[in-house]
Amino acid sequence: MIIDAHCHLGKDVVFDLENSESDLILNFKKFGIDAGIVQPFIGRPYLEDIKAEHNRIYALTQEYPGSFFGLASINPHFRYKDFEEEARRCIRELNFVGLKITPPGHAVHPLSKDALHVYDVALDLGVPVMIHTGFGIPFADPIHLAGVAEKYPDLTIIMAHAGSNFYVSQAIFVAKNYDNVFVEPSGSGISETHSLISTLGSAKVMFSTDTIEQIPAELNKYKAIVESDSDRLNVFQNTVLKSFNIQSSDIHSISDY
Repeated sequence: MIIDAHCHLGKDVVFDLENSESDLILNFKKFGIDAGIVQPFIGRPYLEDIKAEHNRIYALTQEYPGSFFGLASINPHFRYKDFEEEARRCIRELNFVGLKITPPGHAVHPLSKDALHVYDVALDLGVPVMIHTGFGIPFADPIHLAGVAEKYPDLTIIMAHAGSNFYVSQAIFVAKNYDNVFVEPSGSGISETHSLISTLGSAKVMFSTDTIEQIPAELNKYKAIVESDSDRLNVFQNTVLKSFNIQSSDIHSISDY
């Protein structure tokens, strides 16, 4: 079974990207991906727009239960009451499995006051936070997540992109020193991904694609560097299930629809 820890639906107004429901479904089936954690792209900074994107993801999860799981992405600079209400709606009503921060897209430092509020809300709701790292330095430097992990030892932190090649050393340092930090190396090279697995162990690393165009490359890099069945099981399934607190029995392969 292959679970994608990081994919998108909708339109990105920062990086001019766009994915439709059919894009995800067709490519999952084409490349043999069974299920995925779906988050919005960075949309316009209006609460009603964010709600609409979350509703769109929810509709996908309802049409294909067990194949898609929602991940909420809410601008940390929204009024705290608005942020909390939308986060609670996504987790409690729409059954989303976590929250996401994108420092370059949200213009937020991972240790800023507004970012800390996101972690407080996530802890209260009992869900992990995925944090983009790499592109967008200095805000997206993985080393900042050491401070987050130190301050929030009970919060599961998923380091998106694992520093994006040039900052993989910082990502390794943080994930190695904090039990609550996991990595998804989408967009990172094969050498960097190999370093992550060999240094941290496969139980800390999860398969992810980020963009549809990267699916073949992401699959092939793991096929080239992951040799044992146990490591393959961790990377493609166990680590993401553990991080997002999803039961394997809740997964239903998209190929069955």
